[in-house]
Amino acid sequence: MITPAGTGELAEAIRLGAEAAAKERGVQLITVEAYPVDNSSHTSSNADFTIGPPFAKTAAAAGRDLSRSEREQAQVQAAALALEQGAAAILVDPLSEQALGDIVREAELSGTDGGIAPLIVLNDEFPVKGITSVISMDNLEAGRQAGQAMAELLQGQGQVALVGPDPTSAGLVYREQGIREALTSYPAIEIKPKSVCNNREDCWQAVKQQLDQPEVTGVIALQEQASLGAADELNRRRAEGRKVSIVGFGSEQQQLEQLQEGVFQRLIVQNGYSAGYLGINQALAKLEHRPVQSRVVLETKVVSTDNMFWMDNQKLLFPFVQ
Repeated sequence: MITPAGTGELAEAIRLGAEAAAKERGVQLITVEAYPVDNSSHTSSNADFTIGPPFAKTAAAAGRDLSRSEREQAQVQAAALALEQGAAAILVDPLSEQALGDIVREAELSGTDGGIAPLIVLNDEFPVKGITSVISMDNLEAGRQAGQAMAELLQGQGQVALVGPDPTSAGLVYREQGIREALTSYPAIEIKPKSVCNNREDCWQAVKQQLDQPEVTGVIALQEQASLGAADELNRRRAEGRKVSIVGFGSEQQQLEQLQEGVFQRLIVQNGYSAGYLGINQALAKLEHRPVQSRVVLETKVVSTDNMFWMDNQKLLFPFVQ
């Protein structure tokens, strides 16, 4: 498995699910770090399997602060390294369509006897041919959930700001489309022009500009960093008594803490553990010549302060706790 593109709790949940499935099925799982902080590789938690010399670090792994293009190349190099070492299948949460396309080409070049290693894409979707299976949320439906949640919070009227990155994947496009579809059912809700931002700092500035307009009463943040940037600005304005509803995507520890504190009103959460677990199962199905699902849709839930401690949601939010 190539290092997940994201960081934090979702990436760790994907790893944990993949390791659990590998242990159940008695197969070797090696996570190749594309850009590790400690320049190390992680090996399977399967205590019954002894792994030989660890995978060598990739060429781009030494730097902590890599540009996006460098991170993309690091993922491709990690996949090439895994294939060179004899990996029978690749699981990857790709950074971009370009990176995924290059990984497919690496798999094709490494193929023998006319076959290529199964390639399982986790947590995102891109229009790239040569993929064995895609395991991700239904971003269109998740967007509708976010839009509906905001409409209910605003009681059907108000102005809503959208903040998030410039869409680099079909998933983000569908997510925004779903939000707009849900909100158009409420004629008294106006959607402000989207603010494009790609990291927490930029999203904080974008939300600050949006909230300088007193008529804005709701913010929908399209991914984790946008959510945290929005929360930073709302925390700053608390002393002003400004009431703004925030709906975000993700389940990072900071997001959950701020949900409990009432900074966020709703979070749209997916099951990262299932992504990793099902990824291993789909790869094995392909290798064992069993039917493979080309698309596996992960459930998403709307989590609030009121329901975050329900048992089902606890398993979703904290898969590390047994």
